[in-house]
Amino acid sequence: MNKFLSLALMMALFVSFAKAQSITKPVKGDRLFELSAAGINDIGAGLNATRGGLMIRDFISDKKARRIAANFNLQFELFDSLTINPEFTRPGKKRFNEFSLSYGIENHMKGSNRMSTYWGYAGGLNLASTDFIALSGGAFTGFDYYLADGLYIGTEVGYNAILTIREYKQSALGLSLPGAAMNGAFRLGYRF
Repeated sequence: MNKFLSLALMMALFVSFAKAQSITKPVKGDRLFELSAAGINDIGAGLNATRGGLMIRDFISDKKARRIAANFNLQFELFDSLTINPEFTRPGKKRFNEFSLSYGIENHMKGSNRMSTYWGYAGGLNLASTDFIALSGGAFTGFDYYLADGLYIGTEVGYNAILTIREYKQSALGLSLPGAAMNGAFRLGYRF
């Protein structure tokens, strides 16, 4: 009986704490800083790859935000022979690293007290260590779930088009639609 009362008291304490905390969503003038990580399922493989990024979101109105993002794909493993596609292989000890920089606009919808839903569009520049340069752009939708006032987690899904400018030390103008992709499988952010 004593354990039951202790458990009931702790649950009542947690419920009262959760109700006492007020959550406010971002409004005009707020700035959010965010870290993102993907490839979480690779952890068992020895953390050979890190896919992550940084993003700053600046609310220009209560329902609209500008975003600037930098994403990294760093491989810690050296490949004896790096094969990108059937037509291209680089012999020797190589790493495959990518960097992308993008700018976009988010349009926020009503959502709920703790959840902020949005859609938007972005464009940017992609660079890779395989002498790859491309422009990309697309649309996305996602959500942020506020754990506490100013602290949130979230995810989004997007559809991008990629215009390749240079590939494997040669000019290569080509358009590809790689399909839908999860952008930032895990995102953690804070409002300043």
